[in-house]
Amino acid sequence: MEKELEQLIEKLPEQERDVYQFMQNEYDQLEQAGEKHDVAENDTFVEKKASEQFNITEEEAGNIYAKAESQISRFNKYGASK
Repeated sequence: MEKELEQLIEKLPEQERDVYQFMQNEYDQLEQAGEKHDVAENDTFVEKKASEQFNITEEEAGNIYAKAESQISRFNKYGASK
């Protein structure tokens, strides 16, 4: 199923895929550093970094990430049963 999930991510529009992967990597780095204490603060930090990296607003970055997470969640819930 992991390969199918990778394929789903690869099918995202290029900017959405790039923003999602960038933000996921940033969240992973924060988690590895032990930064789990304030989810809202981490969201703000990662959205700001993504907005600077991709020249989009922080809100756009957050929306792109949330949309991709929603698609992945639906895939995990329904895709595995197909």
